Amino acid sequence: MKRSLLLLSCLILAAAIVATMTLGADEFALQPIRITSNVPVKITISSGPTVNQPIYRTAQGEWKALEVEQAGKLVSFSPPADALASTVILLNKPKWLTLPDDEAPVLEAISVGGAAVEVSETVKLGHLPQTPESILVTLADAKNPIAAARIAVSIDGREPSVFGGKLEFDQSRDAKRADVTITPGDLAEAVHTIFISVPDASPGLNTCTVQITFTTAPLLANGDFEQADPKGGPLHWVTSTWSATAETKAEFKVVDGGRSGKCLMIHGIAGGLNLVCGQALDIIPGATYVLSGYYKNDANLGHASLIGKNKETGKQDQYDGMPGLQQAEDWTPFSWEFTAREDNTDFNLYLRSGGVGKVYFDDLKLERKQ
Repeated sequence: MKRSLLLLSCLILAAAIVATMTLGADEFALQPIRITSNVPVKITISSGPTVNQPIYRTAQGEWKALEVEQAGKLVSFSPPADALASTVILLNKPKWLTLPDDEAPVLEAISVGGAAVEVSETVKLGHLPQTPESILVTLADAKNPIAAARIAVSIDGREPSVFGGKLEFDQSRDAKRADVTITPGDLAEAVHTIFISVPDASPGLNTCTVQITFTTAPLLANGDFEQADPKGGPLHWVTSTWSATAETKAEFKVVDGGRSGKCLMIHGIAGGLNLVCGQALDIIPGATYVLSGYYKNDANLGHASLIGKNKETGKQDQYDGMPGLQQAEDWTPFSWEFTAREDNTDFNLYLRSGGVGKVYFDDLKLERKQ
Protein backbone atom coordinates (compact mmCIF):
# COMPACT_ATOMS: atom_id res chain seq x y z
CA MET A 1 0.00 0.00 0.00
CA LYS A 2 2.83 2.41 0.88
CA ARG A 3 4.60 1.67 -2.42
CA SER A 4 1.39 2.34 -4.35
CA LEU A 5 0.93 5.68 -2.61
CA LEU A 6 4.53 6.60 -3.34
CA LEU A 7 4.11 5.67 -7.01
CA LEU A 8 0.95 7.77 -7.22
CA SER A 9 2.75 10.67 -5.57
CA CYS A 10 5.62 10.47 -8.06
CA LEU A 11 3.21 10.25 -10.98
CA ILE A 12 1.46 13.42 -9.83
CA LEU A 13 4.81 15.14 -9.27
CA ALA A 14 6.11 14.16 -12.69
CA ALA A 15 3.00 15.46 -14.40
CA ALA A 16 3.06 18.71 -12.46
CA ILE A 17 6.66 19.61 -13.22
CA VAL A 18 6.76 19.06 -16.96
CA ALA A 19 7.61 22.53 -18.29
CA THR A 20 8.06 23.87 -21.80
CA MET A 21 10.67 26.55 -22.36
CA THR A 22 9.95 28.20 -25.69
CA LEU A 23 12.45 30.70 -27.02
CA GLY A 24 11.83 33.34 -29.67
CA ALA A 25 12.21 30.82 -32.49
CA ASP A 26 10.06 27.68 -32.70
CA GLU A 27 13.06 25.42 -33.28
CA PHE A 28 14.20 26.01 -29.70
CA ALA A 29 11.95 24.20 -27.26
CA LEU A 30 12.64 21.98 -24.30
CA GLN A 31 10.43 19.85 -22.03
CA PRO A 32 12.38 18.74 -18.95
CA ILE A 33 10.78 16.40 -16.46
CA ARG A 34 12.03 16.98 -12.93
CA ILE A 35 11.54 14.09 -10.51
CA THR A 36 12.21 13.79 -6.80
CA SER A 37 12.15 10.29 -5.31
CA ASN A 38 14.35 8.46 -2.82
CA VAL A 39 13.20 4.95 -3.89
CA PRO A 40 12.96 3.29 -7.34
CA VAL A 41 9.63 4.02 -9.01
CA LYS A 42 8.10 3.46 -12.41
CA ILE A 43 6.49 6.47 -14.08
CA THR A 44 4.02 6.29 -16.95
CA ILE A 45 2.97 9.24 -19.08
CA SER A 46 -0.14 8.76 -21.18
CA SER A 47 -0.08 11.89 -23.33
CA GLY A 48 2.00 10.30 -26.05
CA PRO A 49 5.16 12.42 -25.71
CA THR A 50 7.80 12.47 -28.41
CA VAL A 51 10.66 10.14 -27.55
CA ASN A 52 14.05 10.73 -29.16
CA GLN A 53 17.39 9.98 -27.50
CA PRO A 54 15.94 10.00 -23.95
CA ILE A 55 18.49 10.95 -21.31
CA TYR A 56 18.68 11.60 -17.58
CA ARG A 57 21.03 13.41 -15.23
CA THR A 58 22.81 11.45 -12.52
CA ALA A 59 23.29 12.69 -8.97
CA GLN A 60 26.89 13.52 -9.98
CA GLY A 61 25.72 15.72 -12.85
CA GLU A 62 26.48 13.35 -15.76
CA TRP A 63 24.00 12.83 -18.59
CA LYS A 64 23.27 9.23 -19.61
CA ALA A 65 20.91 7.37 -21.92
CA LEU A 66 17.57 6.44 -20.34
CA GLU A 67 15.73 3.19 -21.02
CA VAL A 68 12.12 3.86 -22.01
CA GLU A 69 9.20 1.51 -22.68
CA GLN A 70 6.60 2.54 -25.26
CA ALA A 71 3.16 0.99 -25.70
CA GLY A 72 0.92 3.03 -27.96
CA LYS A 73 0.58 6.46 -26.35
CA LEU A 74 1.98 5.19 -23.06
CA VAL A 75 5.60 5.95 -22.21
CA SER A 76 7.08 4.39 -19.08
CA PHE A 77 10.47 4.74 -17.44
CA SER A 78 12.17 4.39 -14.06
CA PRO A 79 14.84 6.79 -12.80
CA PRO A 80 18.03 4.69 -12.45
CA ALA A 81 19.66 4.19 -9.06
CA ASP A 82 22.36 6.80 -9.79
CA ALA A 83 19.63 9.42 -10.40
CA LEU A 84 18.13 9.23 -6.91
CA ALA A 85 16.97 11.34 -5.07
CA SER A 86 16.52 14.03 -7.71
CA THR A 87 16.92 14.02 -11.47
CA VAL A 88 15.99 15.74 -14.70
CA ILE A 89 14.79 13.63 -17.62
CA LEU A 90 14.55 14.59 -21.27
CA LEU A 91 12.47 12.20 -23.36
CA ASN A 92 13.17 14.22 -26.49
CA LYS A 93 16.69 15.62 -26.72
CA PRO A 94 16.74 18.29 -29.44
CA LYS A 95 19.69 18.51 -31.81
CA TRP A 96 20.55 22.04 -30.71
CA LEU A 97 20.98 21.09 -27.05
CA THR A 98 24.58 20.76 -25.84
CA LEU A 99 25.20 18.83 -22.63
CA PRO A 100 26.69 18.94 -20.09
CA ASP A 101 26.17 22.67 -19.49
CA ASP A 102 26.53 24.26 -16.08
CA GLU A 103 27.66 27.69 -17.24
CA ALA A 104 25.46 30.78 -17.33
CA PRO A 105 25.41 33.25 -20.22
CA VAL A 106 28.35 35.65 -20.13
CA LEU A 107 28.07 39.43 -20.03
CA GLU A 108 29.67 41.01 -23.10
CA ALA A 109 28.68 44.67 -22.86
CA ILE A 110 26.58 47.15 -20.90
CA SER A 111 25.64 50.63 -22.03
CA VAL A 112 23.59 53.28 -20.24
CA GLY A 113 22.00 56.02 -22.28
CA GLY A 114 24.18 55.02 -25.23
CA ALA A 115 27.44 55.24 -23.26
CA ALA A 116 29.42 52.08 -22.49
CA VAL A 117 30.11 51.26 -18.84
CA GLU A 118 32.46 48.73 -17.29
CA VAL A 119 31.13 45.18 -17.61
CA SER A 120 30.24 43.74 -14.22
CA GLU A 121 27.40 41.82 -12.65
CA THR A 122 27.13 44.65 -10.11
CA VAL A 123 27.15 48.12 -11.68
CA LYS A 124 27.04 51.22 -9.50
CA LEU A 125 26.38 54.28 -11.63
CA GLY A 126 26.21 56.69 -8.71
CA HIS A 127 24.40 59.97 -9.25
CA LEU A 128 22.80 60.63 -12.63
CA PRO A 129 21.20 63.94 -13.62
CA GLN A 130 18.17 62.04 -14.88
CA THR A 131 16.85 58.52 -15.44
CA PRO A 132 18.59 56.93 -18.45
CA GLU A 133 16.38 56.64 -21.52
CA SER A 134 17.61 53.10 -22.07
CA ILE A 135 19.94 50.46 -20.68
CA LEU A 136 21.39 47.84 -23.04
CA VAL A 137 22.88 44.56 -21.81
CA THR A 138 24.50 42.13 -24.27
CA LEU A 139 25.03 38.48 -23.31
CA ALA A 140 26.30 35.37 -25.06
CA ASP A 141 26.31 31.65 -24.30
CA ALA A 142 28.94 29.32 -25.73
CA LYS A 143 26.83 26.14 -25.60
CA ASN A 144 23.08 26.71 -25.63
CA PRO A 145 20.53 29.33 -26.69
CA ILE A 146 19.42 32.06 -24.31
CA ALA A 147 15.87 31.53 -23.04
CA ALA A 148 14.52 34.92 -24.02
CA ALA A 149 10.98 34.12 -22.85
CA ARG A 150 12.36 33.69 -19.32
CA ILE A 151 14.38 36.92 -19.16
CA ALA A 152 13.16 38.87 -16.14
CA VAL A 153 13.72 42.53 -15.30
CA SER A 154 12.61 44.42 -12.22
CA ILE A 155 12.97 48.06 -11.21
CA ASP A 156 12.88 48.56 -7.46
CA GLY A 157 11.24 45.14 -7.22
CA ARG A 158 8.49 45.89 -9.75
CA GLU A 159 7.99 45.33 -13.47
CA PRO A 160 9.14 48.14 -15.79
CA SER A 161 5.56 48.55 -17.09
CA VAL A 162 4.55 49.90 -13.66
CA PHE A 163 6.67 52.97 -14.45
CA GLY A 164 5.69 53.16 -18.10
CA GLY A 165 8.85 51.31 -19.10
CA LYS A 166 9.35 48.23 -21.25
CA LEU A 167 11.67 45.31 -22.00
CA GLU A 168 12.84 44.34 -25.48
CA PHE A 169 15.33 41.76 -26.71
CA ASP A 170 16.97 40.83 -29.96
CA GLN A 171 18.71 37.48 -30.57
CA SER A 172 21.10 36.03 -33.08
CA ARG A 173 19.81 33.26 -35.37
CA ASP A 174 21.15 30.50 -33.12
CA ALA A 175 19.80 32.45 -30.10
CA LYS A 176 23.14 32.15 -28.31
CA ARG A 177 23.61 35.91 -28.24
CA ALA A 178 21.04 38.44 -27.06
CA ASP A 179 20.67 42.19 -26.65
CA VAL A 180 18.37 43.06 -23.76
CA THR A 181 17.11 46.66 -23.84
CA ILE A 182 15.39 48.16 -20.81
CA THR A 183 13.46 51.40 -21.01
CA PRO A 184 13.06 52.38 -17.33
CA GLY A 185 10.15 54.77 -17.83
CA ASP A 186 9.20 57.59 -15.47
CA LEU A 187 11.10 57.13 -12.20
CA ALA A 188 10.95 59.43 -9.21
CA GLU A 189 14.03 61.31 -7.98
CA ALA A 190 15.40 58.60 -5.71
CA VAL A 191 17.80 55.66 -5.46
CA HIS A 192 16.89 52.92 -7.96
CA THR A 193 17.92 49.30 -8.49
CA ILE A 194 17.43 47.44 -11.76
CA PHE A 195 17.76 43.65 -11.53
CA ILE A 196 18.19 41.59 -14.72
CA SER A 197 17.97 37.79 -14.83
CA VAL A 198 18.93 35.99 -18.06
CA PRO A 199 18.86 32.15 -18.18
CA ASP A 200 20.02 29.83 -20.92
CA ALA A 201 17.77 27.12 -22.39
CA SER A 202 19.57 24.20 -20.83
CA PRO A 203 17.59 21.98 -18.43
CA GLY A 204 19.38 23.68 -15.52
CA LEU A 205 18.39 27.18 -16.65
CA ASN A 206 21.88 28.47 -15.90
CA THR A 207 21.29 32.14 -15.12
CA CYS A 208 23.32 35.31 -15.35
CA THR A 209 22.17 38.14 -13.09
CA VAL A 210 23.00 41.83 -13.36
CA GLN A 211 22.26 44.51 -10.77
CA ILE A 212 22.45 48.17 -11.78
CA THR A 213 22.00 50.90 -9.19
CA PHE A 214 21.86 54.66 -9.56
CA THR A 215 20.28 57.69 -7.96
CA THR A 216 18.55 60.63 -9.58
CA ALA A 217 17.96 62.38 -6.28
CA PRO A 218 19.64 65.80 -6.04
CA LEU A 219 23.22 65.65 -4.77
CA LEU A 220 22.16 68.21 -2.19
CA ALA A 221 19.08 67.30 -0.16
CA ASN A 222 16.78 70.24 0.65
CA GLY A 223 18.96 72.66 -1.28
CA ASP A 224 16.02 75.05 -1.56
CA PHE A 225 15.56 74.99 2.22
CA GLU A 226 11.81 74.57 2.00
CA GLN A 227 11.93 71.82 4.65
CA ALA A 228 12.62 72.51 8.32
CA ASP A 229 13.04 70.22 11.31
CA PRO A 230 10.86 70.61 14.43
CA LYS A 231 13.28 73.21 15.84
CA GLY A 232 13.21 75.32 12.68
CA GLY A 233 16.61 74.21 11.42
CA PRO A 234 17.23 73.05 7.85
CA LEU A 235 16.18 69.42 7.34
CA HIS A 236 18.97 67.11 6.06
CA TRP A 237 21.64 69.61 7.13
CA VAL A 238 23.76 69.42 10.29
CA THR A 239 24.57 72.70 12.03
CA SER A 240 27.37 73.41 14.46
CA THR A 241 29.49 76.16 16.02
CA TRP A 242 33.09 75.05 15.68
CA SER A 243 35.65 76.45 18.14
CA ALA A 244 32.84 77.88 20.25
CA THR A 245 33.54 79.85 23.42
CA ALA A 246 31.33 80.52 26.41
CA GLU A 247 30.25 83.76 24.76
CA THR A 248 29.38 82.17 21.41
CA LYS A 249 25.82 82.82 20.35
CA ALA A 250 24.39 82.00 16.93
CA GLU A 251 21.33 80.59 15.18
CA PHE A 252 20.56 78.54 12.09
CA LYS A 253 16.98 78.86 10.87
CA VAL A 254 14.75 78.26 7.89
CA VAL A 255 12.97 81.59 7.43
CA ASP A 256 10.54 83.25 5.06
CA GLY A 257 11.78 85.67 2.41
CA GLY A 258 13.54 83.26 0.09
CA ARG A 259 13.69 83.70 -3.67
CA SER A 260 10.60 81.52 -4.01
CA GLY A 261 9.51 80.55 -0.53
CA LYS A 262 11.88 79.90 2.35
CA CYS A 263 15.64 80.14 2.74
CA LEU A 264 18.44 79.41 5.21
CA MET A 265 19.64 82.07 7.63
CA ILE A 266 22.98 81.76 9.42
CA HIS A 267 23.14 84.43 12.11
CA GLY A 268 26.29 85.15 14.07
CA ILE A 269 25.40 87.05 17.22
CA ALA A 270 28.31 87.09 19.66
CA GLY A 271 31.52 85.38 20.83
CA GLY A 272 33.77 83.11 18.78
CA LEU A 273 31.95 82.47 15.52
CA ASN A 274 32.92 79.62 13.20
CA LEU A 275 29.46 78.61 12.01
CA VAL A 276 28.91 75.61 9.73
CA CYS A 277 25.84 74.03 8.14
CA GLY A 278 26.71 70.89 6.21
CA GLN A 279 25.76 67.52 4.81
CA ALA A 280 27.54 64.42 3.52
CA LEU A 281 27.97 64.12 -0.24
CA ASP A 282 27.75 61.07 -2.49
CA ILE A 283 30.33 62.25 -5.00
CA ILE A 284 33.01 60.47 -7.03
CA PRO A 285 36.67 60.91 -6.11
CA GLY A 286 38.48 62.55 -9.01
CA ALA A 287 35.33 64.14 -10.45
CA THR A 288 34.69 67.88 -10.72
CA TYR A 289 31.53 69.51 -9.41
CA VAL A 290 29.92 72.95 -9.40
CA LEU A 291 28.04 74.35 -6.42
CA SER A 292 25.68 77.14 -7.40
CA GLY A 293 22.93 79.10 -5.73
CA TYR A 294 21.96 82.49 -4.36
CA TYR A 295 22.91 84.47 -1.29
CA LYS A 296 22.45 87.82 0.41
CA ASN A 297 24.06 89.21 3.56
CA ASP A 298 24.46 92.31 5.67
CA ALA A 299 28.27 92.19 5.73
CA ASN A 300 31.11 90.40 3.93
CA LEU A 301 29.95 87.08 5.32
CA GLY A 302 29.52 83.56 3.99
CA HIS A 303 31.36 80.96 1.94
CA ALA A 304 31.39 77.21 1.31
CA SER A 305 33.99 74.52 1.90
CA LEU A 306 34.59 70.87 1.07
CA ILE A 307 36.24 68.47 3.50
CA GLY A 308 37.27 64.89 2.69
CA LYS A 309 39.05 62.06 4.50
CA ASN A 310 42.10 60.22 3.22
CA LYS A 311 41.16 56.70 2.09
CA GLU A 312 44.17 55.10 3.76
CA THR A 313 44.47 57.02 7.04
CA GLY A 314 40.80 57.94 7.54
CA LYS A 315 41.95 61.38 8.68
CA GLN A 316 40.75 64.74 7.40
CA ASP A 317 42.74 65.49 4.28
CA GLN A 318 41.17 67.58 1.53
CA TYR A 319 40.08 70.99 2.72
CA ASP A 320 39.02 73.38 -0.03
CA GLY A 321 37.10 76.60 0.36
CA MET A 322 35.54 79.09 -2.00
CA PRO A 323 36.32 82.83 -1.81
CA GLY A 324 34.30 84.78 0.74
CA LEU A 325 31.04 86.33 -0.43
CA GLN A 326 30.87 90.08 -0.75
CA GLN A 327 28.09 92.09 0.86
CA ALA A 328 24.86 91.96 -1.17
CA GLU A 329 21.54 93.39 -0.03
CA ASP A 330 19.55 91.52 -2.72
CA TRP A 331 19.66 87.89 -3.87
CA THR A 332 22.89 87.41 -5.79
CA PRO A 333 23.98 84.30 -7.73
CA PHE A 334 27.26 82.54 -6.95
CA SER A 335 29.05 79.42 -8.10
CA TRP A 336 32.10 77.46 -7.01
CA GLU A 337 33.90 74.71 -8.90
CA PHE A 338 35.89 72.05 -7.07
CA THR A 339 37.39 68.62 -7.71
CA ALA A 340 37.07 65.80 -5.20
CA ARG A 341 40.52 64.37 -4.60
CA GLU A 342 41.00 60.83 -5.88
CA ASP A 343 42.67 59.65 -2.67
CA ASN A 344 39.85 60.97 -0.48
CA THR A 345 36.43 59.73 0.57
CA ASP A 346 33.61 60.65 3.01
CA PHE A 347 33.17 64.15 1.60
CA ASN A 348 31.14 66.82 3.37
CA LEU A 349 30.03 70.20 2.06
CA TYR A 350 29.61 73.10 4.46
CA LEU A 351 27.93 76.51 4.22
CA ARG A 352 29.79 78.82 6.57
CA SER A 353 29.93 82.17 8.28
CA GLY A 354 32.65 83.58 10.48
CA GLY A 355 31.43 86.81 11.99
CA VAL A 356 28.65 88.87 13.46
CA GLY A 357 25.77 89.37 11.04
CA LYS A 358 23.38 87.44 8.86
CA VAL A 359 23.94 85.51 5.64
CA TYR A 360 21.12 83.86 3.72
CA PHE A 361 21.36 80.98 1.21
CA ASP A 362 18.71 79.68 -1.19
CA ASP A 363 18.18 77.44 -4.22
CA LEU A 364 21.50 75.63 -3.96
CA LYS A 365 22.44 72.98 -6.54
CA LEU A 366 25.39 70.66 -6.78
CA GLU A 367 26.09 69.22 -10.25
CA ARG A 368 28.86 67.15 -11.72
CA LYS A 369 30.77 68.96 -14.44
CA GLN A 370 30.58 67.02 -17.69
